[in-house]
Amino acid sequence: MHGFPRYHRSDPRRWLGLWLAWGVVLVAGPGLPLHADEASDREYKVKVAFVYNFLKFIAGGRFGPAEETAGAPADPNKTLVVGVLGKVPSQESFADLQGKLVKDKRIAIRYFKSLADCEDAEKKIPAQHPQSKDMGRCHVLFVCPSEKSFLPRLLPPLQRDGVLLVGDTPGFLEAGGVINLLIEEKKVRFEVNLAAAAREKLQIRSSLLRLAVRTVEHDAVER
Repeated sequence: MHGFPRYHRSDPRRWLGLWLAWGVVLVAGPGLPLHADEASDREYKVKVAFVYNFLKFIAGGRFGPAEETAGAPADPNKTLVVGVLGKVPSQESFADLQGKLVKDKRIAIRYFKSLADCEDAEKKIPAQHPQSKDMGRCHVLFVCPSEKSFLPRLLPPLQRDGVLLVGDTPGFLEAGGVINLLIEEKKVRFEVNLAAAAREKLQIRSSLLRLAVRTVEHDAVER
């Protein structure tokens, strides 16, 4: 689970450390109080930056083998799909990821509507999201807070597809998510579910795991 080849370029751990420090500034920076929308944009710019940096520490699953590709030229035919599920707290922040490079792949953002907006003709919410198969083709799926009450329906169909499931709501790891973002002492931090990562056949670099505020070895899903 922890094995991962070293990069010849700058160690991505250094970059994630910078984001950890910058999170203090962006979430709790000095100055005049921010309006709610501004505060949300500021918070999610940090969270999206974390997601971007996570991608440098992940192999396996839909990411493929842990090969050394840091020096390879970008191939426009290779795409790393980041799905965003639910009502987006800051669409601008996720749009900033579009076209960015991770190793030799360019990021493409795809949005999926909230399960609450998938009601049938009788106004019933389906037991499974109608776009679950499309979500399972993403490399990363960020599950927005709007989906918290639907996690037991949304996550099970995705838990064997090799997708990095990322959220930012309490209970996300317990529901089977892989990485959950949270705010502690006005800083953006993250926690990791190793059991969920194993189900997705994802390999998480040990230098990333050391920065997590909590790791979960076993969860209710595996039982």
